[in-house]
Amino acid sequence: MSIDDDTAYEDTAAEEVTTLGPDSLLWKYFGDWRVMLMAPAAGIMQLMLPALGAGVTQHSDFFNEPWERIFRSIPQIAGTVYDGPEAVATAAAVRDYHRGIKGFDADGQRYHALDPETYFWAHATFVWSAIMMADIFDHRLTDAEKQRLYRESAQWYRLYGISERPMPQDWYAFRAYYERMCAERLVVTESAAWVVRQLDRPDEMRLPYVPDAVWRLFGTAFMHQYRLVAAGTMPAVLRDRLGLAWGPWQRRQFRLRVALIRRVWPLLPEQLRYQPRALAGIARERAAREHVTAA
Repeated sequence: MSIDDDTAYEDTAAEEVTTLGPDSLLWKYFGDWRVMLMAPAAGIMQLMLPALGAGVTQHSDFFNEPWERIFRSIPQIAGTVYDGPEAVATAAAVRDYHRGIKGFDADGQRYHALDPETYFWAHATFVWSAIMMADIFDHRLTDAEKQRLYRESAQWYRLYGISERPMPQDWYAFRAYYERMCAERLVVTESAAWVVRQLDRPDEMRLPYVPDAVWRLFGTAFMHQYRLVAAGTMPAVLRDRLGLAWGPWQRRQFRLRVALIRRVWPLLPEQLRYQPRALAGIARERAAREHVTAA
């Protein structure tokens, strides 16, 4: 079946799905602002899959507005976890945005963003981000916690209505899949190489909404930290392939930052720890529970 045929990627669209809730570990971690610390590595890993790298290069203004693309995408993706009864509609909107993203990659291979293997890899990087964020910046996860998070992520993926064919059965199979993708399928695409180069070019990576005077003072330091976190959270095989420095000094600096974040984060109020879409979901569920209790 051609990937241009709509039915090719909606194998599960009619299947009944269950939205996630506040008792899930995915709710606890995916909307936590610390997941953004995984964004540099996750974003680069997405771009290293030739189909995704080509899609971004050919169908977006990524090279002129990389931050804007991230800020547009993350709230919608968070909504697929936190929008409750509306999560299915949010997931459908995210999926349908990719319908027209198709073409040929740098090797002349045909691609479509909704090809199940391609779409699942993008999703897998978000799953990896949630699990690794908790494991690095919160506490060392047990195998049981990783299994639970992965099971919840499978429920999350089903909301998109994309074929489950490429989805590993459990956490152990997912880990093997991820390692295999990193070792065998990911390459230094044009877009991935561009991002790595920009880590040393703060003038070209200025954060939107940050005044020029502030960025001139702090932009270089911010991008230095961004590069350090990208290297520290990246799988070693990809860090080496991309040429990201990771010597004794970088490892020591990264460990210090991890220790500081683990110590300080629990002291912050909830309003500062969670992203807006997560806070909206948390508030909605609390109001619903209070209503039930009052009744």
